[in-house]
Amino acid sequence: MTKPTHRHQHVAQLLLAFEQKHVNALLRHFSESVNAFESSKWEACISNGSKFVEAVIKVLAIHTGMTLPSAREFKFNKFVIQLGQLQAGTFDDSIRLLIPRNCTFVYDIASNRGTRHDPGDIDPNKMDAIAVIQNISWVLAEMIRLSHKGALNPDDAADVVDGLMEKRYPDIEDIDGRLYVNLDGVSAQDIALLVLERKYPVRFSRDKLLETLLRHDGVRKNNAQVAMTRIRKYIDDDGKGNLKLRANGRQKAADIRSSRKA
Repeated sequence: MTKPTHRHQHVAQLLLAFEQKHVNALLRHFSESVNAFESSKWEACISNGSKFVEAVIKVLAIHTGMTLPSAREFKFNKFVIQLGQLQAGTFDDSIRLLIPRNCTFVYDIASNRGTRHDPGDIDPNKMDAIAVIQNISWVLAEMIRLSHKGALNPDDAADVVDGLMEKRYPDIEDIDGRLYVNLDGVSAQDIALLVLERKYPVRFSRDKLLETLLRHDGVRKNNAQVAMTRIRKYIDDDGKGNLKLRANGRQKAADIRSSRKA
């Protein structure tokens, strides 16, 4: 589970117009979806995006005076319909219509994943994840805008909204099987750990990892070799030069990514 960052806590303070229990849940799912997207984990991105929009609909339902059933009995589409049936003018159109429609789009993508294409088709998970991340970013930005509507000093909220709507790119890019880490200022050791995390649970050969390091700007052969030595405590070697990241290595890679977003 993603740990709350200072940015997470700051965004929560910008959503004080809404019930905080479910705000905290939607921010957690948002962070986990974004982290999965930036790690090229498309299915996890979509799954957490679905959890995010469920939490959003619960927040809007409570905000408009509805009573939520137990988690087991909660029906996403039922509450979307009820929000749409609210009388015009009682609540902002974004609350009644626009946000629920975007949430429904994300929910439908997650619900129908794997059933709307033939086995021979190109796997749509990546393009679905791109659509999900763009939509949930818009939803969160719109909720912040609504929460700060009429505020005397909206600049802080505007800055956060601008940041949410920036186009996102995966931290690790795969081009015809060649991996690139798209993070500035990381060391050769960090790159090695992030690449092995990307390949996990599949093993990655020592030679290919060395080649991957050397493809990155600023990484020289000596730096790469030192990095290969330093990651020994984080990896399992099958005796044939094929490496797999251990649990402590996966945690280290997660810490590297988190430190870039705190």
